[in-house]
Amino acid sequence: MTNNIDPVEIEKIEIENTNEIKPAKTEKVKAPKNPVIQNDISRYKKNKFAANLALLGLALGCIYFLSLYSQVNNEKFYYTWAIAFDVIYNLFFLLFVFLFSEQVKNYKRKLFPFQLVLGALQIARIFWLPLSGIMAEKIDIGSFLLMTIALAASGACIIASAVIGFIRAKAVEDFEKKVENGEIDLEGELKKEENAGGEVNA
Repeated sequence: MTNNIDPVEIEKIEIENTNEIKPAKTEKVKAPKNPVIQNDISRYKKNKFAANLALLGLALGCIYFLSLYSQVNNEKFYYTWAIAFDVIYNLFFLLFVFLFSEQVKNYKRKLFPFQLVLGALQIARIFWLPLSGIMAEKIDIGSFLLMTIALAASGACIIASAVIGFIRAKAVEDFEKKVENGEIDLEGELKKEENAGGEVNA
């Protein structure tokens, strides 16, 4: 005696088996970072972004005076006291910008006004030797544009470095004062983070 199995029933069983509900994948959601912990970490991290902006401004300043000094043989137009003063100024420029980069890296803001002034002077220099050269038709438009862009970008980077450095230094100083005054319980926040199983990192 043979069992008659309906092929339609077999197909229904296969379809039902393929429609089994699969468990949903659970994704781990990172807990938001504790702002107190992040501020504490900032005290021990270097402000590299602002420092690198200052160094970029220094590099752009180098591009400017290399372009300028390549023009000194142009009918002796730049053989004046002005070029001698510019050489001396550039030596101080290199020294001070490097000093500024170290200041902002370590969250110091005492030299903030001087850094702003130096950045503004970079932009103002466009209207001195580069402008006099193009007005006297002693340099070509390409050289003038290169010097102008280099000076403007150099000044902008130095000013941006000063502003960012000032803001971050002020935030670190305010946080340290609150910790010292007892307004922020740093040890308590660290314990909360450990109990919650959070990772204390940047």
